[in-house]
Amino acid sequence: MIHRGFQRIAAGRLPFILLFLAIVFNAATGGCQTEATVSAAISPAQFPVDSGAVLTITVNGSKPADVRLPDVAGLQFQSRGTSTQVQIINGSFSAASSLSYLVQADKPGQYTIPPFKVSVDGTTLTTKPVAFEVTPAADASTNPMPGSSPPPTRLNAGKAGKMAFISVSESKEKGWVGEIIPVRIKAYFRQGIKVNLNALPVLKGDGIVMPQLDQHPQQTQETINGIPYSVLTWDTSISAVKEGSQALSVDLDATLLLPRQDNSFPPGFGDSDAFQDDFFKNFFGGFENRPVKMSSTPFTFEAKALPEDPPQDFSGAIGHFSLSVQARPAEVAVGDPLTLTMTVAGSGNFDLVKAPRFPEDPKWKTYPPSATFEQGDKPDQGKKTFEQAVVVKDDHVQELSPVSFSFFDPATGEYITLTSPAIPIAVKAGAQETAPSAQSAPAAPQAKAEEPQQGGIAGLAPIHLSLGGLQKTIVPVFARLWLIIMLGLCLILLLAVFCWRMRLRYLRNNPAVIRKKEMRELFENSMARIQEAAEREDGRYLAVCRKAIQEILGRCWQIEPTAITLVDLEKRLQPSSGLIAVFAEAERGAYANYALSADRIREYSGIIYKELSELL
Repeated sequence: MIHRGFQRIAAGRLPFILLFLAIVFNAATGGCQTEATVSAAISPAQFPVDSGAVLTITVNGSKPADVRLPDVAGLQFQSRGTSTQVQIINGSFSAASSLSYLVQADKPGQYTIPPFKVSVDGTTLTTKPVAFEVTPAADASTNPMPGSSPPPTRLNAGKAGKMAFISVSESKEKGWVGEIIPVRIKAYFRQGIKVNLNALPVLKGDGIVMPQLDQHPQQTQETINGIPYSVLTWDTSISAVKEGSQALSVDLDATLLLPRQDNSFPPGFGDSDAFQDDFFKNFFGGFENRPVKMSSTPFTFEAKALPEDPPQDFSGAIGHFSLSVQARPAEVAVGDPLTLTMTVAGSGNFDLVKAPRFPEDPKWKTYPPSATFEQGDKPDQGKKTFEQAVVVKDDHVQELSPVSFSFFDPATGEYITLTSPAIPIAVKAGAQETAPSAQSAPAAPQAKAEEPQQGGIAGLAPIHLSLGGLQKTIVPVFARLWLIIMLGLCLILLLAVFCWRMRLRYLRNNPAVIRKKEMRELFENSMARIQEAAEREDGRYLAVCRKAIQEILGRCWQIEPTAITLVDLEKRLQPSSGLIAVFAEAERGAYANYALSADRIREYSGIIYKELSELL
């Protein structure tokens, strides 16, 4: 067994041994070298804004090349590694290096990468300009990127049992216009396949509406015909907006990450046993994105129109409801408000449930009601509470008038009107009823007998016929309020200008403060972009994290951000730094284009925030 293990190691290192011997042989024999040349090409030359292209820089020379990409507004470059090919023909030695970069654009348009310099064997070479076009996201399927996912594959419910399919189960096939019909949508994906949902399930059909589905469906596991599936479940409802028979189905767009069957290795490496491990197979393009569009089995729903002559207070509510009414407080005075609480509970279309109508009566004054809704266990269940302020205008009122609520019962096919019982209340007379009259006022003193006595009106103060004494007051200008306010505003403005000028002088004398402020703004903007990508569960979350790490470390280390690689992080940071793990995950994510779990996204966001903030 040990001898066989050494054989596997020797076979795995054979290509490297041969390469080393070829280089030594060339150095000993003084083989000829070809003249260094450089070329740049992008593939494809047209790609959608939500995808990318590969910029390949091919350098013919015996030594590594130093490439510095130019800064192009609206473009982002990410290194994808370097590959080298060596040939020895009749003692002549030649080496060709290919440097790959992923190119992504911020928006559609025509772009040109200007000529840039490449240093090879001490010689500086210049590439030719590279032009390409970026199309909107809707045009992504017209020009797919080589090696990217093919056009969406249509999967019907009866043909997708081994990979993915979608099913719909409705509670009933017939109903009334406006009736809420519970529906359950289930999407099945075979376990072991990574899935990205491009959108939520969409109802296809005319005359039927479905509310917005939950962004976080229920996740379970089921086994069908011996095959384990991961299942996403949405409990929702449908409702008809017109009568007649409607043909319906549910579509779902998703992207599956599937293993490739044809793993391609670099020349001379594919036959080695050391590269037959699953890690190397996956690393050399072992997965591909496969867009799929799943469709459920079509089903039919028949909607009937509601009967004619509905009740006068019918607002369109359809279902099964109950009505309860309460009034607080039970004892009020004339002119004081009481709160009427009306609760409609049950199952049905609560969006059309309106407040029960309080009867019009001159003894009452009513105000518009407010409404709150509490969702039940199922989509069509809940409780809607209305609160209405009612003011008593007559002290002879002894009870609160009944209120009524009408709805249509789909089970019986009839309109039903619920009426609350009268609620007894106690009403006290208002304060104006008990005010003392003018006749009961005490007699005027004898000293005032010469003044004519004024008759009063109950509840009103007596009228004074004499003006009384007057006194003229002169306020100087400097003591007037408007002048004091203006002087205060001017003083505040002068103080603000003085502080602003002092701050500018301080910043000019302390450039480190300006740099620290710019670093803080860069850090906050980067974390905002990371948080936005995490909330959208965007597939480019890892790319955003990688760019944030490069920008902040590049500013700290005073080097070009796009030139920072994983090797730089491993050299400059502590081995225990979490940024190394996040950066390495971002590099792998750029190759495999897979999605992270919510827990992993929160973990990576915390690591980036903690370690980058310590550098500020």
